[in-house]
Amino acid sequence: MFNLHEQLLSLQEGEPKIHTTFTFDGVDSTIAKRTLNELTDKLVVNGENINNEATFDKLMCFARDVAAMDPKLVARGLDMLVTGFENQIKQVASTLSTPGYDPTRHAEALDRYAFLFQWAVERGESTASQSRTAQAKPRKRRGNASGTSSSGASTVAEVVPGWKGKLLDLYVHVQQLMQLPLGRVWNSVPERDTFIGVFMRLAHKAMENPAYAKDGDFQTALFSTLCVWLQNYNGLYSLVTMITQNLQHYEHLCEAMAQLVQLAYDEYGGTQLADEVLRDIAAKSFSSVHDKSGPKNTARFLVRLSQLAPKALLRQMGLLIRHLDSEAHIMRSAMSDVIGHLVLYLAAQEEQTEITKNQIGEYFDIIEQRFQDAHYLVRAKVLQVCQFVCSGPAKFPKRRPKLVGLIVGRLEDKATNVRKHAIRALSVMLETHPFSLDGAELRVERLEASLEKITDELAEMTAQTAKQSAKVSVAEASESADEDDEDKDDEDKDSDDEEKDDDATANGEDAQENGPDFDNAGLSPETAAKAMHLQFQQRYYRDALYFVYQLQEAQPILLQLLGSTNKGEVIEAMDYFVSAVRFRVDGAQEGIRRMSHLVWTPSTSATDGSTEETRGVRAKLLDSYMQLYLTPSDRLSVSENTSRITRNLISLTFGATLAELTSLEELIRTLMSEDKIGALVVDKLRSVYAYTKQQLPQAQRRGAIIILGMLAQASRAIVTDDIDMYLRIGLGAYGHEDLVLAKYTCMILQCLGSSRAKRPGQAPGQEEEIKRLPMTNPIFDGLQRILEEPRRDPEWFPAAEQALNAIYALGEKPDALAARIVRNQAKLVQGLLPKKHDDDAMDVDTNETLPVSSLVDPWDLTRLLFVVGHIAIKEIVLLESVEAELKRRKSDEQPQRKKRASQGAKKKGRKSNAMQVDSDSDDGDDELNQIAGTTEDEIGDIVSAIRERELLFGSKSVLALFAPLLVHVCHNLGKFGDKLLAVHATAALAKFMCISSSFCETNLPLLLALLQRAKSPAIRSNVAIALGDITVCFNNLIGENVHYLYGPLHDTDPRVKKTTLMVLTHLILNGMVKVKGQLGEMAKCLEDKDPRVADMARLFFSELSTKDNAVYNNLPDIISSLSMGTNAVNEESFARIMKFLFDFIKEKDRQTDNVVEKLCQRFRNTTDERQSRDIAFCMALLPFKSERSVRRLLDGLPCYQDKLADSRVYKHFVDIAHKARTQGAQKQETKTVLDEYELKLKEARAKATGEDDGDELLGVDKDDAQIQSQVSQYSDDEEMA
Repeated sequence: MFNLHEQLLSLQEGEPKIHTTFTFDGVDSTIAKRTLNELTDKLVVNGENINNEATFDKLMCFARDVAAMDPKLVARGLDMLVTGFENQIKQVASTLSTPGYDPTRHAEALDRYAFLFQWAVERGESTASQSRTAQAKPRKRRGNASGTSSSGASTVAEVVPGWKGKLLDLYVHVQQLMQLPLGRVWNSVPERDTFIGVFMRLAHKAMENPAYAKDGDFQTALFSTLCVWLQNYNGLYSLVTMITQNLQHYEHLCEAMAQLVQLAYDEYGGTQLADEVLRDIAAKSFSSVHDKSGPKNTARFLVRLSQLAPKALLRQMGLLIRHLDSEAHIMRSAMSDVIGHLVLYLAAQEEQTEITKNQIGEYFDIIEQRFQDAHYLVRAKVLQVCQFVCSGPAKFPKRRPKLVGLIVGRLEDKATNVRKHAIRALSVMLETHPFSLDGAELRVERLEASLEKITDELAEMTAQTAKQSAKVSVAEASESADEDDEDKDDEDKDSDDEEKDDDATANGEDAQENGPDFDNAGLSPETAAKAMHLQFQQRYYRDALYFVYQLQEAQPILLQLLGSTNKGEVIEAMDYFVSAVRFRVDGAQEGIRRMSHLVWTPSTSATDGSTEETRGVRAKLLDSYMQLYLTPSDRLSVSENTSRITRNLISLTFGATLAELTSLEELIRTLMSEDKIGALVVDKLRSVYAYTKQQLPQAQRRGAIIILGMLAQASRAIVTDDIDMYLRIGLGAYGHEDLVLAKYTCMILQCLGSSRAKRPGQAPGQEEEIKRLPMTNPIFDGLQRILEEPRRDPEWFPAAEQALNAIYALGEKPDALAARIVRNQAKLVQGLLPKKHDDDAMDVDTNETLPVSSLVDPWDLTRLLFVVGHIAIKEIVLLESVEAELKRRKSDEQPQRKKRASQGAKKKGRKSNAMQVDSDSDDGDDELNQIAGTTEDEIGDIVSAIRERELLFGSKSVLALFAPLLVHVCHNLGKFGDKLLAVHATAALAKFMCISSSFCETNLPLLLALLQRAKSPAIRSNVAIALGDITVCFNNLIGENVHYLYGPLHDTDPRVKKTTLMVLTHLILNGMVKVKGQLGEMAKCLEDKDPRVADMARLFFSELSTKDNAVYNNLPDIISSLSMGTNAVNEESFARIMKFLFDFIKEKDRQTDNVVEKLCQRFRNTTDERQSRDIAFCMALLPFKSERSVRRLLDGLPCYQDKLADSRVYKHFVDIAHKARTQGAQKQETKTVLDEYELKLKEARAKATGEDDGDELLGVDKDDAQIQSQVSQYSDDEEMA
């Protein structure tokens, strides 16, 4: 008699006894196939044949030798067993349905099948594992080399063909069997449970394999079998144990176990299973330090179960809610996610009872509390919960305002991930807002007008109701006065009752006044319905306005986040502003303008459908502008779409600053180069620009030419196709009336030159060759008319600048036309010729003016100086272009000359007349050599000589005539008394000084005096820029006066500060100025009141920290500059600045060691208490991670032991010791040095203070506490930025 329990025990102890010597291991394949065929024939005919001992012995041999058999034979054998088992199940079913037959006779056969499946499947799974281990090593390299993973052979399905499919069939049959009344097959429950337990263990074994868990059909069959076990055979606690063990050990089963619980709950009445599993989870405690897989797997299970079966989870939320206080942040995050799905489930219920509403309210309270969680991942998860909760069908209008406020607060979170999800959540709140009465637009003006209209209607209705109530009261009073008062006592009694009723009525009216805005009592049904409707509308518009105000509160923060270094934040902020513009939120257009600056962000090359973050910010920006302004509407015709896109493009120029136009130009150029803007739009822009039938607003015509100029950067044909139009409009009557239009027309004409027509990505030297135009071209006549325009308009200066740029970009001889223009301008100022320079009379701020008879019109003089100043710059540019062209020709001729020389050497026998021909062909080259020299250095020397001696001192130079006049005017700016003249004269002098070093050296004192004495911030800013240019041109002249470069950093005007800081940033980061102790002045800008100056200073030091340890090398000088002298900053500012700077060196141990040594030496050289405290504070900022750093601190103790009498100095060193001791796992040597240091520190403290013990002062006084608080706040701000 076969006993399944005993055989399973023998299988665990070793191999069961087989009464045959046959083996499949090593046997010929023909014999093995024949044996399997014989066994198959027996089992197919009758499943009961397995009870034959000889047959069963061979079947056990098959199960035993699975590891040694050919995989194809294993597949045939498994198919044989499954088929036999299927036949046996049919026989069992037939017996159970036929009265009079004994079903227990099938028990032995079923036990034998179960035993064989147990043995064969376990051996087969172990075979797959062994083969995987054996094949992984030789296949790993080949797999990696070929780009495929070697783990592909890890599943049984790949080792044995059809293995997984047969196991699927097996569990389908097992499910069918378990649905039969198996209690009639076995005589006892333990025997039945032993049989079922075999397949349950195999199911557990199969789930451990990730390949099976990913197969949906296999998983369904397996889970259905387990649910039948649960439903019919009391498998509850075994299944609970299985689920909890899988959650603890197998990450790939987390969501699968949730699907199992959901299947049992929904289809098999497994309520108790869900309850038991969730109770078990609720009773556990998770630690985020020692147990990482446990909370992670459980969290995934709970989240998935809340999606599949929220009702099952809702029953145990009273117990599970304790995990919101779990030490593991993963569990807190998961519970937040679970609560979000439960809110969606409860909100979707058709019957919204009071209990349901209260549950939703409680869950929202929990979500709001989680916004303050200590871990950033939980805060990020809560924001994700808000996203999908508010994206559902229910809008939760009463909860949205507080949620939006909390989301706005998270925009300033320290963690980047939280800020990113906060922006996304705010975008979701905007896109799903419930205020859709007016087309979902959120314009404040429109909402306020609607609210005011409804409020007025309610007020009018209230007034009418009050009049009607007053009439009724008067009528009632007259009737009561005519009544008979015979029964006075009864009347008195009734009057008492009426007074009580009146009091109650009055109290009710007061209560209504404090409640709703309008009282509907006493109104007709129609009037009451209308009033109620108006009240709802009033509340609607109030809520809508409050929502818009919340969005407007967030937008300044979002504008800052557009400049974040985190790509995800920037992309989310861009998405928000795109949505805000679509909903017409006030102020969102500013974000779109600010976004245009992101066009300078380096682009990535990911174009394979990857995420937005990998595609890059630049690509996202282009998509956003395409979506907002260039995407045609399906509801409009082609012409209507063209007009709409044209209006959109022109509107981008309205009110745009120079920086925004520059960024917009690059953006439009990129879109045009990618063919995103069609020819119809270009034609429409031309028609707007050239429209003359009616009066056109200036802004529209200006916008059209601006956009055309941007498009011309990518396509020069936009200019060349219709030059006459630009001459007729921009340089014609319209241009003379509107000088801004003329300016942009001059700019687009410059695209005819090669410098502005170069295509993006085009290699140098590959641009299309553009010939310069003869000076007789009509273009130059129009440009000259703009320059000689007599109208007094400040817009003339930028127009004249662009006109000169166009002349020098296009003309063959631009200097000739420029000289003619200067002569015409000079005729207006011929009376003003200086006879001598009076240095003593140079007082920029004097109010003394020259006699009127000796002065010309300041406007004419200003125009003249502006023109000659800009010509000076353009002459420099022209010389540089000539030099570059000569060098290019020289480099192109070198290979040809060498080739001709080599050919001549090989043909020495050629005739003399042929040699004469070669000599003649070189005459042109010899002339070039005579003019420009034979090497590039000679060419450079010649051009430099022309620039140095000819432009300002040559007898035929036009600029030489006006240099004395310019110097004279700048010497006497105060006497001229014209602000515009002073600004442009100073700028012209600076341009002249960039030409010649001798002229610059002579007039440098004048320029420095203007920097110090000028009252105009514009002049001081121009001089600061000029000093930067002079530093680039003539570095040796600024070397001795470098301190003047840093002087404007202390200017009272923030514009001058910002300009100077920009100039110094450019000079220092590009290596044009060597820093010699002046970085302290730059560091002071970190504490500037103007946030733009402070932000630029932070950016400067961030970039400087990447260049050869510049911050580290200059740190001692920075400390001295900030801590000593008359310009020293206060201690609070010093602490914040040093906290920022020390972040750049604290990660390098060697630098830390050297800084410790240098700072210890500084203690020896100072007697100032303030400086001692500052140095100690700086030392406390260092990390002290190594034993060497602590050793140097100990060795330097004699340098600062006398300073320990200061309580704050001593406190800093105590903090250093504590920090060094808590830097993670320390070596024994480090601990020994720390013990010695702390002992000597206490002794030195006692000696310095004359006390026995130095432990009494470990606290911080009020001043130090204030400094620490401010430094902490500064650190938080830096982290957020």
